[in-house]
Amino acid sequence: MLRDKSRPIGLRADEPHIYELDEMLEFCRKYDGIYIYGSAIKQQMLYKLLKNCAEIPLQGYVVSQPQCAKEADGVDIFAIDNILEKKRVGIILGLADKHYRFVIPKFKKIGFTDYFIPTEWNKQTIAEKLEPRDADYNSFEINLTDHCNMSCQMCDHYSQLSEPFFIDLNILDRDLKRMAELCKRQCAVITLLGGEPLLHPEIIKCCEISRAHFPDSPILLLTNALLLLDMNELWEACRRLHIIISITRYPIKLDYEGIIKKAADYNVKLLLSSDIHSKVSIEDAKVSFKHTFDLQGKTDGIFFPACHYFNHLGVLKNGRYYICPISAHINIFNKYFNQNLRLTEQDSVDIFKTRDWEEIAEFQANKIPFCSYCDIKKWGDHSVWKPSTNSIEEYI
Repeated sequence: MLRDKSRPIGLRADEPHIYELDEMLEFCRKYDGIYIYGSAIKQQMLYKLLKNCAEIPLQGYVVSQPQCAKEADGVDIFAIDNILEKKRVGIILGLADKHYRFVIPKFKKIGFTDYFIPTEWNKQTIAEKLEPRDADYNSFEINLTDHCNMSCQMCDHYSQLSEPFFIDLNILDRDLKRMAELCKRQCAVITLLGGEPLLHPEIIKCCEISRAHFPDSPILLLTNALLLLDMNELWEACRRLHIIISITRYPIKLDYEGIIKKAADYNVKLLLSSDIHSKVSIEDAKVSFKHTFDLQGKTDGIFFPACHYFNHLGVLKNGRYYICPISAHINIFNKYFNQNLRLTEQDSVDIFKTRDWEEIAEFQANKIPFCSYCDIKKWGDHSVWKPSTNSIEEYI
């Protein structure tokens, strides 16, 4: 695997620069044939990315010595000298920068200029994002509730739009038991959330079921903490079960200092930040992130690795595994706004029909049909947090 094993558990991988993905797409559109220089694992991940764009005429790999090249998943491998004789072809240099001294002079000597050089950053991050994960590096989340006692603009779980829903304990137990079998009871981190998970009347039992099936994996209880201070039995359960309490800090009147003290009193590990994805605690004002939709589902296929959920944060929901919360909970969005952002069988996998973790890992490392609704080029920090207006404009 290409992943950085020194990365703290649970943190998402870095994303490729989206502007560079856009530039590469524009380059590819100019030619009748596109080739990737090199055929090793990073170049294979680059090929995997580009084949998701039907308009890109991918032809295969080019190398200096094809007789020495390794087999590349059945994709054709050509000698570079033969390709340079063709008209209207473009070459993407997927090699590490250190190898360019053997390639660029050859191009310059014959006046060949139809090549694109990705940055080292994008080559590395594309490879990291598209390489299937080991179970002990992956993380997934489970909604214990869909609804919430706050109303946040642009919530990507659509909790402010949801009707009350509490997960059935039998479903939770069944699904976690099966995931434990598939993962051999190992996972980078499991997050119990919502909605607001503390609204679940059997929240402690939810924690106990989770720990029973994953005895050694980190488990996070992600909450807005509005109800937390007075829930002494939950604090004790988190201490006993080694559950980490992760609190999103909002610009509201809440006794965060009292919560910090209580965590110390109960010897419970506490994470507190206005950005739940940050490696360190952040006390600055929480910023709302806008996950913009293309309601027509016509987003270009090259941009999906720039999604911060892709191949990192799966969602377990009613016996199925999704690659992100946006697709997993889109039914709430569709119902509230009378939309039809369509989910297909290919947008999730049935964990009870899945043979092993490797099958899920391969699924999660590929673009799904639903990705075409996510206008990732327009995603980004939008404004300081504020209550939702429950308007579709928060998502388009």
